Amino acid sequence: IFQSEKTLGELGDKVTEAEKQPVRDAIEKLKKTKDGGDTEAIKADTEALQKAFYDISAKLYQQQQQSGGQSDNGGSANNGGGMGDDGVYNAEFTDKTDDSGK
Repeated sequence: IFQSEKTLGELGDKVTEAEKQPVRDAIEKLKKTKDGGDTEAIKADTEALQKAFYDISAKLYQQQQQSGGQSDNGGSANNGGGMGDDGVYNAEFTDKTDDSGK
């Protein structure tokens, strides 16, 4: 419950209030169920909370994929070597020495 509330707060404006509401509802339901002590009901409500968070996570993942592909400008395709935006030279290294000791 604590972790869910913390994560929900950290999302900020990445998701709308309407998208956060099912998670908030699931948290409140789990809080009430937890006090009842019914293990099976607690498990069911915990799974419901996880599913509600899964829906938000899937949306955030899609947003990240879309924004990452547009803003990356091919930077991740820098596998052939070259200076990256971060000032680090990306290169592949292959050891060309043979085993005969020459």
